[in-house]
Amino acid sequence: MGRRINLLPVSERPRTTTNVPVLALVAGVIVVVFGLSLAYFLLSSALDDRKQELADLEQQAKLLETQAAALREYEQLADRRVQAERTVQAFYAGRTLVGDVLDSISRVVPETVWFDSLELTTEEPGAKGAPATARATQSENRLLIEAKAHAMEDIAQFMVRLQLIPAVSGVKLERASMQGETGTTRLFSVQAVVSNTQDPETPLPLSQVEVEGR
Repeated sequence: MGRRINLLPVSERPRTTTNVPVLALVAGVIVVVFGLSLAYFLLSSALDDRKQELADLEQQAKLLETQAAALREYEQLADRRVQAERTVQAFYAGRTLVGDVLDSISRVVPETVWFDSLELTTEEPGAKGAPATARATQSENRLLIEAKAHAMEDIAQFMVRLQLIPAVSGVKLERASMQGETGTTRLFSVQAVVSNTQDPETPLPLSQVEVEGR
């Protein structure tokens, strides 16, 4: 096979040239695509991190809500305990100490006076929802004594002594009459108001006992 000879003039022959603008454009596109890809990767990684942080925060928030609900239950129990203590405190401080009143009466009775009957009526603690100080002078707290004495002076002495008791006030002589033909004995009736003299802040006996909860 013979050698091929190009008969075209050299000036007419096609030449391979480098298109610099196109090459620069292609390089620019490659750089832009690489930059976008890198930015997308970085933003995706940051977004994943933020999503993980959000999930962790949501989990912590749920845990805190659970703990807060448990604490609210304990708070409600504490409020109920305080309310129960206040109620018991009101009943305890609102008691009229009948035993102390009777003991005081027994100490002030003269030897010349003796009882036929003694009626002591006190209101129940906490009745009507009134505080102890407001119930102190109510008509439900009454003392009625039927007794005998040798003379009016003995009756007067007994009434004076009865008024010395802090829990007794408003002592009144209801009636007085003679007994027997000789009139040596006098029948009389004394009525008074019994008050609760306790301090409203009187501590409960069990409030001084430390109980350790487990």
